[in-house]
Amino acid sequence: MKRHIKLLTASAAAVALAIGCEGTAWADNAYVSGELNKSGSLVQYDYTRTHTFTGPISLSVNNMPSNYLRLGLRNMKASGGPQFTDSLQWNTVGAKSWDNILVGTRFAFQGRMGACTWFCDTNWGGNLTY
Repeated sequence: MKRHIKLLTASAAAVALAIGCEGTAWADNAYVSGELNKSGSLVQYDYTRTHTFTGPISLSVNNMPSNYLRLGLRNMKASGGPQFTDSLQWNTVGAKSWDNILVGTRFAFQGRMGACTWFCDTNWGGNLTY
């Protein structure tokens, strides 16, 4: 009888653990970066990623260009990869996110910075969770 109770308890614990983990989302992480135009004109990046869960895509920028940074997400399942999110703007390093992105969404970045002159930093980078 004790053996039966132990087996039943272990089985119940395994089922409870499985149910509790059912809604867990496993996100991919990557360091992303790019170079922008000094003129402030749009740059479209072609490196495509696929969102791994339904929810936000977040970017924690830790390398800012000389001026503000604006980034949006392009839909890479559509012809021409049109932007399908609002542009987010960073004036300083920090994290922002695009909310409610569906699982399986294929996306790439497009962005711009404030125009600058001769000697300015045009590079940006940060940690992406998608």
